[in-house]
Formats: sequence, C-alpha cells, structure tokens
Amino acid sequence: MKKFTDKKNKFVGQRLDKFLVTVFGEISRSRIQKLIDSGKVLLNDKPSKSSYVLRKDDVLTVGDISEEKQVLTNNKIDLEVLYEDKDMIVINKPAGIIVHPLDGGRYNGESVVNALLDKIDKGVGSDLRPGVVHRLDKDTSGILFIAKTKKGYNSLISQFKERTIGKVYKALVVGRFKDKEGIIDAPICRSQNQRLRMRVYYGEGAKEAISQYKVLEEYTFGKYALSLVEVKIKTGRTHQIRVHMSAISHPVVGDSIYGNKDVNSLFVKKLGLFRQFLHSGEVSFKPVSAKKTVVLKTKLPHDLEGVIGKLNKV
Repeated sequence: MKKFTDKKNKFVGQRLDKFLVTVFGEISRSRIQKLIDSGKVLLNDKPSKSSYVLRKDDVLTVGDISEEKQVLTNNKIDLEVLYEDKDMIVINKPAGIIVHPLDGGRYNGESVVNALLDKIDKGVGSDLRPGVVHRLDKDTSGILFIAKTKKGYNSLISQFKERTIGKVYKALVVGRFKDKEGIIDAPICRSQNQRLRMRVYYGEGAKEAISQYKVLEEYTFGKYALSLVEVKIKTGRTHQIRVHMSAISHPVVGDSIYGNKDVNSLFVKKLGLFRQFLHSGEVSFKPVSAKKTVVLKTKLPHDLEGVIGKLNKV
C-alpha cells in the first residue's frame, strides 16, 4: 500500500487517473481507471472517480495494483536477419507485426519479442519488453534493433540517447512540396483527449522532435499529387514522421490516424494498400565490440513497391 500527498501542490488540477499514469508509467490509463473503479485507489480514505480533479492537501492511498504476472511465450516467426552478433540482432520487420506484447499480455505470441525470446538474456530490459530499445509501429516496416545482452542493451540505449544512430525512412505522402528539401523542427506530445494520438505542441510537456526530408520522386494517382520522400529523423518520438508530415499538410498515404481519408480510401480500393506507406530503410550504428560504423539498407517491401509501380510518375 502506498500513500501520496502533494505538499508542494505540483499535481493540483490534474485528473486522478492521469496523475496515477505518471506515477506508474508501465500501467496503461485504462487499467488505472479499472483500479480506481474497483476501489483499490482511495482519495482521502474514500473511493473516487477517474475524472476527479486533484486539490490541495488531497491524500491518495493506492492498494495492491499488481496483477497476475504475464509469462512471455516463445513463438517462431520467420524474420529476416540483417545483422547479428553476441550482443544484438537487427531485423527487417514486416508490416502487421508488433514489436512487443501490449499491456496485459495482449497479442502475446504475435510479436517480434516472442519470436526472438530464446536469443535474449534474462534481465535485459523490462519483463514484457525484453531487449527492446526502440519501436516501429505495427504497420510500419523496416529495420529494427533488439538487444540480446545487457551490454548490447546499454550500448544501443546510449547511442539512441546521444543521437549517433542514423535512421532513414521512406514515405509516400500527399501533395507536392514547394521546397524539395527541408527540416521540420516541431515538438511533439501526446494528445490530451486521445491517448493513442500524438500532436505538434509548443507548450510545456512537449519533447523536441526534428525530421529532415528530401523529395525523391513525384507522382499522380487519380486527382491527387503525391511525393515519395526520404526522411532522416534526428529524434525518435512516437509517430514522429506521421505527425510531422500531417502538420505540414503532407500526410502519409494510408495513415489511419493522421492521414487523408479520401486518399486512404482510394488506395485501399484501387491498390489494396491497407497500411501506412512508411518504411525504415537505412540505419547506421556501432556494434559493441567493433570500432567501425555499420550501415544497413533494405529495399521497399513488395506491397509498397507494387503501389509505386502503379502510380503515374511526373
């Protein structure tokens, strides 16, 4: 049982459920709300509601929030290995597969982590995210790092933090660019109303996000102008490229959250594209035991290459 008092009034004005999400970072907001509804969270010794807005001198008592421990299962999924040594493995992740099981163990057995579980030492990363040092969205394909040892984990985390890992993506976006090269420097934070959605925001709590783009080719399809762009990300925020492209009115084709619904519908009906046109195609990094930088590149997967082949080049 834990008690929380806000003597310095740092959390006054926050919703109860949002405050607890910041305290217990590994627990989803939906689970926090269930704990509140079940009476495991008391406000001034009484049950409360998730929507309660915290006030000065409120005292929170949180009971046992542990749940039955999820045990990861090993599931053999064919994955293309681009690089492997004793400390790390780099794969070419296909679209449609998540990187690690979600909160509560959902999709256990259907993730990259499940497929590589027997390669990862115990204690590397968190229980449900062993070896995970970064992520790609379920419907984004391309190059993904997984650490196998603590040494590999610490090295990769350090390289990501110091921004020495190079990451280059390709995306098909709506519209034609006036400037064929540019930098999008716009901070990102989570949406206040939709937990799964991110947004560009210049206020408190937003994190620096920098994307550098270059137009590779221009196309048309139906009445729409399209651009194939290369995007180098200097930071690695959630949905960064998708949010940045949408913010400058060039949403990624097929993006169900930030995209153009009419364009997405056309590409589903005419070209059978059921996911965002976004691929992590190139990375550069330093292995733990090597002095030289390794550069890995992959081609666009067949589904995206097939789409390109049916567009009208300008």
